[in-house]
Amino acid sequence: MTPPILSSLAAALRPNSAIEVVADVLDKNTKNSHFLQNVGVKIRNCRSSLQNVQAQLEAERRTNVELQSIVNNQREVMNDLSKQMQETEQARIKDQEENRKKQTVLEAKLELLLGQNRQS
Repeated sequence: MTPPILSSLAAALRPNSAIEVVADVLDKNTKNSHFLQNVGVKIRNCRSSLQNVQAQLEAERRTNVELQSIVNNQREVMNDLSKQMQETEQARIKDQEENRKKQTVLEAKLELLLGQNRQS
C-alpha cells in the first residue's frame, strides 16, 4: 500500500491527456464552452464552477441582506430624527407665539404707564 503523499505525487506527475489539456485550455479561455460536453467528454471543472457560482450567489445574498438591514436601520434613525425635528419646530413656534403675546401685554402696560405719565 502506497502512502497518500506518494499517490498524490504520482497523480500530479502523470502526463495530462490531450483531452485534459484541451479541457483546461477551453475552461481558462472561454466563458461557456460546451464543445467537450457536446462530443461526450465529461468536464470535471463544470461542477466546481457551478459550486463557485452558487457560493458567490449565496455570498451576494448575505451581503444584500446585511445591506438591507443597514438601510432599514438608517431609515429608522432618519424617521426618529425627523420626528424630533418636527417636535422641536412645533415647540419653537409655540414659544414664538407666547413671546408675541407677552410682548403685546408688555407694550400695553408700557403705553398705560406712559399715558399716566403724560397726564401727570
